[in-house]
This record gives sequence, structure tokens and C-alpha cells, in this order.
Amino acid sequence: MFKKAVLITAVLIFAFGILATSVLRTSAQTHQPEEQITSESYQILPAATESGQTPADYYLPYPGILPDHFLYPIKMIRDRILVFFTTDPLKKAELFLLFADKRIGAAKNLIEGGKKELGVTTLTKAEKYLEKAVSQEKMAREKGKDTIAFLEKMTKASLKHEELLLEIKEKVDESAQTAVDDALSYSRRAYEQVTEVLKE
Repeated sequence: MFKKAVLITAVLIFAFGILATSVLRTSAQTHQPEEQITSESYQILPAATESGQTPADYYLPYPGILPDHFLYPIKMIRDRILVFFTTDPLKKAELFLLFADKRIGAAKNLIEGGKKELGVTTLTKAEKYLEKAVSQEKMAREKGKDTIAFLEKMTKASLKHEELLLEIKEKVDESAQTAVDDALSYSRRAYEQVTEVLKE
């Protein structure tokens, strides 16, 4: 009985340590100025050559553990904690954009790894986070915050998302293409909304 209690306590301390470290690292990555972000932190994903588009000048963060990993629920808890404790709408918009970027990269990796159904579900979540980022930016702007730099970043991000979605669409069967088209509508709407604000 005592051994079980010690073992459970050790596992909980270990899990909490991983969660706390992960929260701190993600928080630091979200709030550091762009100039300090090094190329080692980001990867360039290949262009969607099938679409004929010029590659978007935007770097996506490494997605980390994927939704098929057994520790992924801890990552979800971490994300919810970060959202809960982020009260500033502009910082929350940056956080949602980070989640969207990580999930679109994860979706691409899953689909290329043969887990197409999970990949399509993940890309849908990515684009919903992109939509939430746009919504939070609007709230920040209404509160008088300068969101121009974020809007410019969102413009590039939405183009990169569209580029990847067009690339992914070529790799899934017809039944999944409808979901990819729905996801594309999110990224295109995000692009239209942010560019409209930038024109004002």
C-alpha cells in the first residue's frame, strides 16, 4: 500500500513537472519579440507546388508531440491553462495563432504518416484556432491596442495555412477533401478580414 502511494506520488510529481516546464516554455515562446526568435525554433515547410502559388514567407513552429502520442492530453491541458491565464486579448490572439500554426504542421505530419482521418480532424482544429486569433485581435483593437504588427503576421500565417491546405488536399481522398475545403474557407476568411483592417 505504501509503495503504491509513493509510486503514484512520484508519477504525479513527474507529470506536474513536465506540465509546468511545458507551460513555461510555451509562454516564453509566445511572448518573446520576433527578433529574438531564431531559425532553430522554426522550420520551413515545403511549398505547395501543385497549387502554383508562391510560397508564403512565413515559418511554422515545430508541432511537438502529435495527437496520436499518449502524452498529447497533457499538452491539451497545458494549452487550456495558458488560455485561462492569458487575459490580454492581443496576447491571447498570439497564443491562438501559435496553436493554429502548430496544429496545421501536426496535421501535415499525420497525413503524410498515413493517419489521414486524425490529420483532417487536426487541421480543422488549426483553422478554428486561426479564427479565434482573428476574433481576439478585434477585441484588442477595440480596446485601443496597436495590432498592426500582429495583423501583418496573421496575413502571412493565413497564406501559409492556405498553402499547406492546398498541398494536403492533394494527399487525401475525396471524402476528406470536403473537410479540407471547409478548413480552407477559415484561412481565406481570416486573410480577407485582416487585410481589410490593414487597408483602413
